[in-house]
Amino acid sequence: MSDQERCRQQILSEEYRDFIIRKGRETVAEQEAREYGCSVEAGFGYQCAYLPEKRADPISRERYSYNAIPRCYTILGMEELNQSGILPLQNYPTLQLSGKQIMIGFIDTGIDYTNSVFRNLDGSTRIEGIWDQTDQSGRSPEKLEYGSVYTKDEINEALRQENPLLQVPTADENGHGTFVASVACGGADAEEQFLGAAPEAAIGVVKLKPAKRYLKEFYFIREDAVCYQENDIMMGVSYLVNLARRLGRPLVICLGIGTNQGSHDGKAPLGLYLE
Repeated sequence: MSDQERCRQQILSEEYRDFIIRKGRETVAEQEAREYGCSVEAGFGYQCAYLPEKRADPISRERYSYNAIPRCYTILGMEELNQSGILPLQNYPTLQLSGKQIMIGFIDTGIDYTNSVFRNLDGSTRIEGIWDQTDQSGRSPEKLEYGSVYTKDEINEALRQENPLLQVPTADENGHGTFVASVACGGADAEEQFLGAAPEAAIGVVKLKPAKRYLKEFYFIREDAVCYQENDIMMGVSYLVNLARRLGRPLVICLGIGTNQGSHDGKAPLGLYLE
């Protein structure tokens, strides 16, 4: 088994515990990851480490630093365009803001890439890339080790097929990610009298994998609750940043997810990472 495949299995396994490591601050997790597990570069001075439960348990604040244990995030609601004041600004004569030449990245429940509001007039996609962390059937993004990544060319090829999902098997079962993306940058739908805030923006998508069971238990979260891990969100940001850099476009990141855990002052790993 290759080191890459071994690391992928550890990232996905319920028998491994996840930790967020800030470089330059030696911790128990960082020391043991080198010897007993794997670690993945998240960029911007952070690593994500994965340790076997026999080495990592019991998980506690006393044993690990406060920020080493990933927090859990869940999906949030969104206000409608006419409530947010987007439409008047969008149509202001001297501005004409439409999102042209920028990319908006979404880290959420995925996207229905077949929806017409995410396509150009010729039927081709506006989505530059999708990283589905839940799908292990394809190739992973470079240096991120898990999930499957789909390019714009692959999505366009799938859209030409009778059943696109046979070729690009990523979907948004929840619907939240598709809703958020359509509000932010959906194209015009005359029948529904709908237009997103930035209808000419390119789109990047990360579909988050669900939080591991041990983290839900640690935070006393219901087993059936929809929630995602802080370290997977950070990895999603890394993917979107690299995608935007390759395209040479400014990047806006839309996080339709949130948490009531942590310090509430922006000093948790995700807050510092985004800063």
